[in-house]
Amino acid sequence: MAENVRSGGARTPVTNPRAQAANQLRWMAYELRVMVNRCWWRWLTCWFGGAACLIVSYRLDRCGYLLAGSAWAVLRLLLLPLFLTLRLLSAKHEIHYHAEIGKGLRVLHPSLGVVVSAHTIAGEQLILTGGNCIGGRRPLRRGDLVLGNNVTLGANAVVLGPVRIGSRVVVGAGAVVIESCGDNTVLVGVPARPAHLSDAATVADQLIGGAQ
Repeated sequence: MAENVRSGGARTPVTNPRAQAANQLRWMAYELRVMVNRCWWRWLTCWFGGAACLIVSYRLDRCGYLLAGSAWAVLRLLLLPLFLTLRLLSAKHEIHYHAEIGKGLRVLHPSLGVVVSAHTIAGEQLILTGGNCIGGRRPLRRGDLVLGNNVTLGANAVVLGPVRIGSRVVVGAGAVVIESCGDNTVLVGVPARPAHLSDAATVADQLIGGAQ
């Protein structure tokens, strides 16, 4: 399996399941630290917004799968009370434990909900504004749904595979991506198309403003 996505979709393989599982715990700790942003009191309040428990739920679920493999589908029933508690404390989400998401996952407005397909392979610093779906228009296979590093999905933006998205890509609010794109792209519209330079600056400004 792979744990890192390079520009253009090329990946650096990490084949040791224990190392991959340990990465999930390290990335979870990193993502919580980013959320707290060096304010000690946010360790007390971050759990009320839903995003923290969403991150913990996905990372623990993914960690268990990497350690136990296909047996995790049964073993996770033993941890049902834990995952039910996390589900109650977190926002609406459906992020499958088969989905590979790199370090730095952020969900800015989790109350809008997020859905991430089991076939998703996403790089580092994936930002989901909220109301996002990463899924398919038809049955998918592994490798049909790939997102590079530093991909940002605006509010209610949707990615429907099979599709490959490069690194440093911004998908504007409400856009529906059904075609592949390269690096350093801003996508807008339904279906999503690369924006002109002036439109790209506007979309980027709107997303940056919404993230603050």
